[in-house]
Amino acid sequence: MFDRNLADLQYLEEVLDNFSKATGLHVAIVNKQGESFGLFDTAERCDFCRYIRSKPSGVVKCRASYKQATQEASKWEEPYFFRCRAGLVIWAVPISLRGISLGSIICSQVLLWKPDRYFYQELRELNPEVDDFTELEKKAEQLDIISPARFQAAADMLYVTVNQLMKRDLLVLENVETYKLQQRIHKELENRKLKQLSAAREVDDYGTYLHRERSFLRYIRLGDKPRAEKNLHMLLTHLFVKAAGEQATIKSRVSELATLVSRAAVEGGAEAETVMVLLDKFNERINSCQRMEEFFFHLKKLVAAFLNQSVSLESKKHYGIVNEAKSYILENYSRSIKIDDVAAQLYISPSHLSRLFRQELNCTVNDYITRVRVEQAVELMKKPEMSVAQVSQAVGFQNQSYFAKVFSKHIGVAPLIYRNSLS
Repeated sequence: MFDRNLADLQYLEEVLDNFSKATGLHVAIVNKQGESFGLFDTAERCDFCRYIRSKPSGVVKCRASYKQATQEASKWEEPYFFRCRAGLVIWAVPISLRGISLGSIICSQVLLWKPDRYFYQELRELNPEVDDFTELEKKAEQLDIISPARFQAAADMLYVTVNQLMKRDLLVLENVETYKLQQRIHKELENRKLKQLSAAREVDDYGTYLHRERSFLRYIRLGDKPRAEKNLHMLLTHLFVKAAGEQATIKSRVSELATLVSRAAVEGGAEAETVMVLLDKFNERINSCQRMEEFFFHLKKLVAAFLNQSVSLESKKHYGIVNEAKSYILENYSRSIKIDDVAAQLYISPSHLSRLFRQELNCTVNDYITRVRVEQAVELMKKPEMSVAQVSQAVGFQNQSYFAKVFSKHIGVAPLIYRNSLS
């Protein structure tokens, strides 16, 4: 869902209402799934759209068009124009905050040219569910026709307005997040005072912190954004409690963690030059920070930037396909899966998927499958009840000797030696 807290929607609605009245265009805010979620929907839909949407598949077609337009606008970070699945011209202005797509503003219900026989022929092909096509033709004739230049100007104007609104809200959001982080820290301190001594010792153990740190870095390397962000929050809370609020210690640990994250991001596929630039900017920022919450806040922003890099950035053309492939691998690594299985799941050829992985992640599909399996094996090695053979099978290796060879190549030591080092 679109988060009302991430933007001043009341102000945005006023802007869109005035825009709709000035241009006569139908405007709607939709989420990433193409769903108009009821917050705003200007002007009454034209007869053509109401007629299409009255058919069983009409709303589904409309939503699919909105979803595609939203994805493309977010991908290229600019207004995106195309014909909807019913045949009309629509455009989408992306709504994003910190590079995260929230949805888009959809403008539609117009034509850029006078309908001719070719248009009606295509209209018939696009709307086979319509029985009375003569009625649809009549409604199409009533649509407004505006020049491409005017259409482009309207899109550019709205894009600039939305972009400025998001920048303003970003500053507000950063202050809110810093305050929330401060509140969580204080709450953690109060909880710590109530704990028994034994529990306090457990929290203060740096071994626990380092264990969580390893898991966190593993998620960075795998590009697993949800788990990485969740583990980062636990790490920061643990660090604050352990350091007892000592700023010098916290700053040192935060700088150290940022460096480790940068290396893990590069290993996960992020561009090294970009990562180093982000790391340098981060170090400059925390040198001027005076409060612990600021250290943590900027580290969270840095991690988010690294994660976007390690998953090849949402603006890249084929991000969606590669991300779906990664998700499938993360869910099925324990099975005997190969590139053919992943490609079949996505309905594309193995050669095409292979090209996308090399282009987006600079590795092969099999390389990524192996990376996931080794990372999972490292975690399972910590369970003393599992033998090396059991770990091998659990992460998808059918041959224990091959598992030992692969594990040694990635970790630097044989599985059994690594297991014994944990004792």
